[in-house]
Amino acid sequence: MKKASLFLAGFLLLAGCSDDAAPAEPSATEEEPEIAVEQEGMTEEGFITQIGDGRILINSIYFSVPEDVEVQFAEGGETTEAVISDLRTGMKVSTDYTGPLEESYPMQGEADKITILEDEESKRQSEALQAFINGEQLSKLIILGQPIVRGDEIGFLFNNMETGELTEVRIDMDTLEYTMGNDENEEETGEAEDTEE
Repeated sequence: MKKASLFLAGFLLLAGCSDDAAPAEPSATEEEPEIAVEQEGMTEEGFITQIGDGRILINSIYFSVPEDVEVQFAEGGETTEAVISDLRTGMKVSTDYTGPLEESYPMQGEADKITILEDEESKRQSEALQAFINGEQLSKLIILGQPIVRGDEIGFLFNNMETGELTEVRIDMDTLEYTMGNDENEEETGEAEDTEE
């Protein structure tokens, strides 16, 4: 009987001291917030639609361009050195950067390397975009998403930053004529302007 009483007393003593005295471990819901991890090897390919104030706008991302940024021309597998002053509105480029991007509109980041794409197809696309920008006299333009190329036509959605208007554009890369809008009765503004000149 004494053994049973001692056993019972020991059990109660251990039960009374169990979790109350042990330090509490943080639960899954009380974890510290995660710090954004720097991402390496991010690339954005698209068109420069604005240059100024030490930054360039590519698609819907503003990239600050530090003075020591690496700039190069690329044609096929060959690259040659370039400089910041070689960058022009309408050029098709590939920009390497370290993320994450600042979540603003447009998003913002810093360019590590800018490659000006000089292959024939990229030059045709750049020429078509430049014709559209000049024809519409647009100084502030955000291309939403990646332009889509189908045969000899390049198309994209853009936001005119001055008016806030969202418009679809299709440009014929052979004639440089373009249409704007979303309905079937689109006005061929590029052709109209060519006949006026």
